[in-house]
Amino acid sequence: MTITYSDGTILEAIIFAHEEESLRVAVAGEGDVRILRCIGGVWTSEDNQPVTVQFAWERPSPPAVPEETDCICPPDLAARLIAMLNEGTGEDDLLEDSLYTFSSEGNKVRIQQASMRA
Repeated sequence: MTITYSDGTILEAIIFAHEEESLRVAVAGEGDVRILRCIGGVWTSEDNQPVTVQFAWERPSPPAVPEETDCICPPDLAARLIAMLNEGTGEDDLLEDSLYTFSSEGNKVRIQQASMRA
């Protein structure tokens, strides 16, 4: 999360506890936690300065644009895909032995189970 003070100071913090009207946060390099309180819809610091609190999930993130090299298929896979299209078998052997999970960003990731075997 980001805490912005009225004097322009901006601090990155990690939330330890989030209650309805208070936050206990840790700031890098500080030994003690800071306590922020929400009074009348306004977050305030321990010395009653108004602060702006922005949680990580509220930050606008730029759309991910892949690099050209990320979109280039290895030649052996390309040949296999082209052969499958030309054969018209309808079999999807690329997906038959797959497990899906989600990354920390929430993206669906395919894991081939055969590659997990020892």
